[in-house]
Amino acid sequence: MAINFIKTALTDYRVGALTRSSHFVARRVVQELLPAYRRIVEYGPGDGAITKLLLQQLPADGKILAIESNPDFARGLKNIADVRLQVVEALAQEVSKDFAAFGWQKIEAVFSGIPFSFLNPDLRQRIVDQTYNALEPGGIFLVYQYSTLMAPYLKKRFKKVVVKFEPRNFPPYFLMIAKK
Repeated sequence: MAINFIKTALTDYRVGALTRSSHFVARRVVQELLPAYRRIVEYGPGDGAITKLLLQQLPADGKILAIESNPDFARGLKNIADVRLQVVEALAQEVSKDFAAFGWQKIEAVFSGIPFSFLNPDLRQRIVDQTYNALEPGGIFLVYQYSTLMAPYLKKRFKKVVVKFEPRNFPPYFLMIAKK
């Protein structure tokens, strides 16, 4: 699986990492989401390292909408046999403007590993704004990245933003949790 991830990362400029997220990062993300949230959107799940762990712990009535732009990763995600997972091959900015078009009226949490550093500032803010608008009151937008680049964008829109650090990944990750 790691070899396929590296191969895909080297051939698709939109993939922002050379290796999949460590199990430490996956556990930290899942700890922030469960058990509080059941209708969860994931931007940029890659090969599903976090998605699979989340599905293992998600209640039976939970749902995940995984938005993946890379065709190889999307195909792999669609092979996960779990009715709680819906995979859409698209860009986050396309889906986040109208989740209802995909049958999602109610969104409690969104988490993202997409490489925001590859996007222009206007697009970064647009994704944050569209995500904010789609979230229910009390919902969260969790962004995990190699830097805190997204913290100011989140703080422009969300009342509360907490930044956490996960050193047990190479390179280490920052988790930015924004609450509506």
